Amino acid sequence: MKQPILPDAANGSSTDHLLPVIDFLKAQGNAPAGPDKFTFNRDGLGVYAFQQPVDVEQLRAHFDFPPSIHLSADGLHDSRHFVRVQQATPLLARRFSFEL
Repeated sequence: MKQPILPDAANGSSTDHLLPVIDFLKAQGNAPAGPDKFTFNRDGLGVYAFQQPVDVEQLRAHFDFPPSIHLSADGLHDSRHFVRVQQATPLLARRFSFEL
């Protein structure tokens, strides 16, 4: 029987309903890639980043997700709360034109 993930947290948080997913991924050996919390960018997107890729097939097998949560090769995206659970993306250094 799959563990249900609710579309909203009982306390009104935009991220607490995803804590079982995060705990599951950490129990599988996937360590956080930075702070052990969601970080929000200037556009309001919240991201919880892991060091390794998120195994979405394992998540599909273990959890029952509401329609507002989408799984893809990149990880999990909650369109209702504008939050993601994914592998950390490396920062790309930009070269200036005079550095060629």
